[in-house]
Amino acid sequence: MRIKIINPDYGMTTEQIQERLNILNGVVGQSVQLSMDCLRNSTVCIDSALDVALASAEIIQQAIKAEQDGYDGIILYCMSDPAIVACRETVRIPVLGGGQAAFLTAASLGYNYSLLTTSSRRIPEKKEFIYTTGVDPERLCSIRSVDLNLSNIRADMNRTIDCLAREGRRCVEEDGAEVLILGCLSLLGMADAVSDRIGIPVIDPAKAALSMMESLIRQGLSHSKKAYWSPPAGIRAWIAGEVNISEKVHLTRKEETKNEEK
Repeated sequence: MRIKIINPDYGMTTEQIQERLNILNGVVGQSVQLSMDCLRNSTVCIDSALDVALASAEIIQQAIKAEQDGYDGIILYCMSDPAIVACRETVRIPVLGGGQAAFLTAASLGYNYSLLTTSSRRIPEKKEFIYTTGVDPERLCSIRSVDLNLSNIRADMNRTIDCLAREGRRCVEEDGAEVLILGCLSLLGMADAVSDRIGIPVIDPAKAALSMMESLIRQGLSHSKKAYWSPPAGIRAWIAGEVNISEKVHLTRKEETKNEEK
């Protein structure tokens, strides 16, 4: 069994990819072969809906290539499940994302669950995202942020675990969470330590997606083409460009006017 993991963050080193594969190999059976590729042509790190949109074309290209190369399933290594519907339309092998897999797993372990994100800016987006997962949004009792820079999450893992445990405990004590979801796949390998501290199941979305994928493949299951119809035949082509977000974007119109008056 061969599973392709598409990591939509640009420019990861061979060592960073191997670190993740070493952890994930402990989740699957010995007969499972894992391969991870990150984006090479799209200089994007997924930290917004804009990033998801800009990364999607290359993700789809990699999904098509994975099927052509004989892989049995595809994991989208991101909590936003970027381009998951488009990938399911364009390939026949199963495609899973970390987000949907994590929410479906949480719904199997408790009535109410909370999500921890890395940035408070992502909370509105995540509130909308849950409607795409197939679980009842009413069971999500809170979304809290640990406000960590993505580039530093794994630099000091003990500090990151401390932040996750602190906010996770608030989810339990103040929000009524019975299960906790780590809302970023850069948090790989930290769930057990957080669970030990707060006393409830903590879901690692990368592990959840990989375990679910292995199960689907062993059962001979894939997404229904009655749900995810193949696109009409034809070549789609585009000219790659760039989007530059300036600091001005983060100002309200009122703040911008005040700055101009100064």
